[in-house]
Amino acid sequence: MQWKLLPSVIVDTLKRNGALKFEELHKRTKKRFNGLSENDLESMLMKMEIQGIVKVYRLPRGKKRIELA
Repeated sequence: MQWKLLPSVIVDTLKRNGALKFEELHKRTKKRFNGLSENDLESMLMKMEIQGIVKVYRLPRGKKRIELA
């Protein structure tokens, strides 16, 4: 698998759809990366947030909203 492409797929998905909830982003990226777990996506989002590419907002009931920075 090309895990190196995951950040660009995340950015592309967010550009096309705007801000998404974590579950929806996972569902859409999982179509391109079959073995993508929620932990893998969370790890990548954390790296991208540190780099200033995305912003992750915590919502009530343990939900998250992801948008481009």
